[in-house]
Amino acid sequence: MNNYIIQAQCITLKDLEHLFIDMEYEKPQNKSFGVYRSRSFNQKNKKYLQTDEIKAALKEIDRTKLKYIYLTGKNAMSHPEFNHILRLCLSYCSVTIFSDGSCINDKKARFLKRVEDEGSNEIIFKIKLNHYDEKTNDNISGRGAFRKAIHAITALNKYGFNPILLIMAQPENITDLKEGFIELGKKFGFETEDINFAFIPELNANAQKNNLNTEQQPTNKVINIKTDCMTSRLLTKSGIYTCPLLINDYRGRCGSSLSDYSKKCYLEATECLRCIKFGQYLYSNNWV
Repeated sequence: MNNYIIQAQCITLKDLEHLFIDMEYEKPQNKSFGVYRSRSFNQKNKKYLQTDEIKAALKEIDRTKLKYIYLTGKNAMSHPEFNHILRLCLSYCSVTIFSDGSCINDKKARFLKRVEDEGSNEIIFKIKLNHYDEKTNDNISGRGAFRKAIHAITALNKYGFNPILLIMAQPENITDLKEGFIELGKKFGFETEDINFAFIPELNANAQKNNLNTEQQPTNKVINIKTDCMTSRLLTKSGIYTCPLLINDYRGRCGSSLSDYSKKCYLEATECLRCIKFGQYLYSNNWV
């Protein structure tokens, strides 16, 4: 019997190019990708990352290397100072907003277009929509989720935005889903080019049961595979994390600020299997 300790694969964190900002905190421990967390719609139960905290964090960043800022959360747009934060972030780079569509209507889309036109950076939207069939989608995401998403997409499309569909799917179903969304796009008049799809592969039950360490070699050698954590950081109330899915997980916390964090990340959480298995960036905008 070999006598050694098996260690999870190690990623070296590179320059920060993609900054995710978690707009709310004290969330339930729900690991579903429901645009990073499921949340209560009761405003009284929400606590927000303060604007001054975001300003302080942005000052610690080398803005010449920053490509995108991402405002995350099921309803990041419900933040009481969202408009101010959006303008602040746009002064640095283009901004991607994750949403289920519930805060986006015709009036909001028109306003956001005016905000975008104030500067040279772009506002990008990723709208959660798990299936092209309304009933199937609502069974996954909750009653009314399909109509909220479609309403948001058509409103954004009206004012020149080109939303990206954020779709959680089994890899073997991606081709069929894509064909269904193309037909849905024809029906409601929105674009369905390759750039409009962001498929997040689901892990099957067998993959989730496997211990990550059983797939690793008995070495702590730093490897080089495509993972979001290489160039991304997540800003939260409780510190800096390497991945949006590892928020509030000690294995994902890499430091207390964007100027002081560990430069190594060990892929030991179950969520890390997505990047290991599929070998590509999943959450950040890496088309440029």
